[in-house]
Amino acid sequence: MHFHGYLYRGPGEAIKPFDDARRAGTAEFQTATVPPEATSAWLARPARMIQGTWDDPADAVTWLSQQHTEIAGSRMHLEQQREAPPLEAMTSNALDALTRGNDVVWAWWLRGGNFVDLTVACCPNRDGDGRCPIGRADSRPEAASRRPGESSAG
Repeated sequence: MHFHGYLYRGPGEAIKPFDDARRAGTAEFQTATVPPEATSAWLARPARMIQGTWDDPADAVTWLSQQHTEIAGSRMHLEQQREAPPLEAMTSNALDALTRGNDVVWAWWLRGGNFVDLTVACCPNRDGDGRCPIGRADSRPEAASRRPGESSAG
């Protein structure tokens, strides 16, 4: 298993519910830059949309942290985010999630009506069709293939 990072930073108004640009299998989906409805659907987008690929989940979390730092001062309602988890807790949770085979999405509204979506998708993904956008043929470790709450005893 490896990890692909995706970034959307643009007008929040472009992210519309039930929009064909966000739904895999539509013509608009392949050229859209807005986040898809399902996190795993990022993997169905063209490889040129990938911002980074990592074998180690810690490297993917480092990328998330760097992106977070870059936009930290641009987020809306900073005064209301004092109660939000600190970056250290967010990175710890993200590392745990990726290690278990779960995708991670961090998203915030930015000043000026923009929106940022940072996604790290596990590849292959338990919710996708198994194809890697860059053609890698990794497999998922058994523990990462189970859905949360499932046991290996079946």
